Amino acid sequence: MTQRFKRIALILLIANLTLVLSSCSKFSIPGSQLFESKSSKPIPLAVLKEIKTSISVKKVWQINTGSSMGENMIHPYLDKSSVYIAGGDSASSWSKSNGKQLWKISVGETVSAGVNGSYAAAQQTGNTAQIFIGTTSGNAIAIDANSGKIQWIERLSSEILAVSPSKDNRVVFRTIDGKLHGLSADTGEAIWLRSQDVPSLTSVGAGVPVIVPPLVIAGFDNGKVAAYNLQDGRSAWEVALALPRGQTDLERIVDVDGKIKPLGNALFAASLHGSSNGINMETGKIAWSKSFSTSTGVNVNPTGLYSTDDKGNIWKFDPQNGNPVWSIDDLERRLPTVPVLVGSANIVIADKQGNLHWVNTSSGKFVARVKGDPRGYSVEPEVMGNSIYAFGKSGILSRLSLQ
Repeated sequence: MTQRFKRIALILLIANLTLVLSSCSKFSIPGSQLFESKSSKPIPLAVLKEIKTSISVKKVWQINTGSSMGENMIHPYLDKSSVYIAGGDSASSWSKSNGKQLWKISVGETVSAGVNGSYAAAQQTGNTAQIFIGTTSGNAIAIDANSGKIQWIERLSSEILAVSPSKDNRVVFRTIDGKLHGLSADTGEAIWLRSQDVPSLTSVGAGVPVIVPPLVIAGFDNGKVAAYNLQDGRSAWEVALALPRGQTDLERIVDVDGKIKPLGNALFAASLHGSSNGINMETGKIAWSKSFSTSTGVNVNPTGLYSTDDKGNIWKFDPQNGNPVWSIDDLERRLPTVPVLVGSANIVIADKQGNLHWVNTSSGKFVARVKGDPRGYSVEPEVMGNSIYAFGKSGILSRLSLQ
């Protein structure tokens, strides 16, 4: 039995015990809603309230890619002309203008991480030459973005959970055993390796490492965020966002699995059963820390820090001090994704029922709602300009535009 399946089995066992105990008490274990048991009676979702639509959202196109991501966390990746996705045993490229397939390839094994590409494309300066994905068997794969031809494959230590963008001939892969692998983007050669301790029980998944030259920064299952030199892997700093506490292993999960977000010389990050933090990116010193629990991470602009907590509430905080500005409880137990900024006036959030929700950043009010993939979303949409690209669990890819 692989390490991944051992963890899932243990998680489900503890989740079952948690649900039994909580049914006899007024208390529930925080975070237990992250793990669903087929043998347990489902907790009813919050009923969606009617909203007053005040912005126009157009569904430009919606296609079935035939590449279901299942329970893996596969992000769509955008460049100037294409959107790249992966799922099952395939990766593919689609035209941003009309949703037509440009190429599709099989990699012969299950894709578990990606998609990411060149740093330049992530900054919206043009098309990318390569995209990167990872697999459950630990293969890091580079693919020619124009043709779909595999350029190289490098076997890593274990299942791959996340892939960074590439910059200065480096791309970084995060594996389930707590390791960070720095590879040559040109050849796939392993350049450096760093690791963090892995607790006995963790939630499945990992946040995407971010590149802020000369650093690559990643979150880990032990509640830490660590920065390393992108070229040679030398440690720059590390900080603990949470320490394991509680009576059960489930309560003691402190994974930093969600989005971490740089802004200027600051980094914003949050953990499960831990805290939300503003960190000086140059020194690793924590400027402020507030008690908070999230598996989805944070997003930020100069006027607001946005997140969804482990109960499904949506929050806006002041990025200068972490103080709350507003919160919304309408999506409780719907497992909403981390909010994504669309311009300066709105955020968009996807949920496990396949809804895409727009919220005004000033008022904290819902302003639009659109139905997307009926199997729901496990990763946030990607945004470029006024267009939103959402990739759902069943493989449905949607482009929506804010009019």
